[in-house]
Amino acid sequence: MVEGLHPRRARILGALARAARSGGEVPTEREIGRSVGLRSSQTVHHHLVALEEGGFIERGVAPSRKRRPLRLTERGWEAVGRAPLLGRVAAGRGLEAVAVGDEGYSLAAEFFGDRSGRGRFLLEAKGDSMTGARIREGDYLVVEEDEDPPEGAVVVALLNGGEEVTVKRLYRDGARVRLRPQSDGEHEEILVPAGEVKVQGRVVWVFHPPAG
Repeated sequence: MVEGLHPRRARILGALARAARSGGEVPTEREIGRSVGLRSSQTVHHHLVALEEGGFIERGVAPSRKRRPLRLTERGWEAVGRAPLLGRVAAGRGLEAVAVGDEGYSLAAEFFGDRSGRGRFLLEAKGDSMTGARIREGDYLVVEEDEDPPEGAVVVALLNGGEEVTVKRLYRDGARVRLRPQSDGEHEEILVPAGEVKVQGRVVWVFHPPAG
């Protein structure tokens, strides 16, 4: 926890971080209140204003009949996910493992920070259609919101009106989109009209759990 940060505000940051990682909608003040044990939306609003003034969150203007845009800043992510960097170790030989004192490293800020100005969320990979891109069953993917990613990017896309989600390499073919697997297995390319695909974002980090 950041020194001097009100405990209730720290819990609000945690609730906002969980919502961002899940890729869901920005919670309303009432929903935030329920998640942290506050009945008054006015009290939640007061804490959000304080967090915004402290540089932990950024809030935009609410579009008509839509939820007000809200996201954690890099400082906000650091507040919910800062961990000490205790030392360094080589995957091979030749580097002495030494402690580095009080140096800190924020995993949340590194992987979920908003340096690009875009939100990020976390997904778990299923299946083996992207093993050639080093994405395996059970890996965790950090996805950066991007509705117009570059050609060949590994993307998360919604199909069939949002009923199906897939991770593939994106290629544009005129009025159609090719979602191409990358593996040695027998996986077919998905070719659909561009209007039937909604790209959620592109994969920017892949976490491989250690082998058991």
